[in-house]
Amino acid sequence: MAKKGEAEPQVDEPRFIPRYPAIEKLIDSEDFDAINKNFGTAYEGLEKLAKQKGLGSASDARKAMLALEKAMDLMAYLLKLKYQYLEAQGKGNKEGDKSRQKKSGGGKQLHQSGAR
Repeated sequence: MAKKGEAEPQVDEPRFIPRYPAIEKLIDSEDFDAINKNFGTAYEGLEKLAKQKGLGSASDARKAMLALEKAMDLMAYLLKLKYQYLEAQGKGNKEGDKSRQKKSGGGKQLHQSGAR
């Protein structure tokens, strides 16, 4: 511990880098079919609950719907970051661009069905 007026010595502490293997795999594979289906089903069910009158269940359903929307927004943002990173790494050659255009135009897009 440093005395008054003295600077604390710099100590390089190992940083914890959080990992999310399931999310990383999803973004890498760009296979959003299952997540779109599950989120869509959940969102539809929550929409029904949100229309019902009850002891806070409608309010809770709206909060859960908002959480699903934010999760989908986050996934879309992560996918956007992936492409920005790939471009910055110089992997945006003509072959890679064609491949990315196919993927982004194909059936494996992240859909925000029912949201907003």
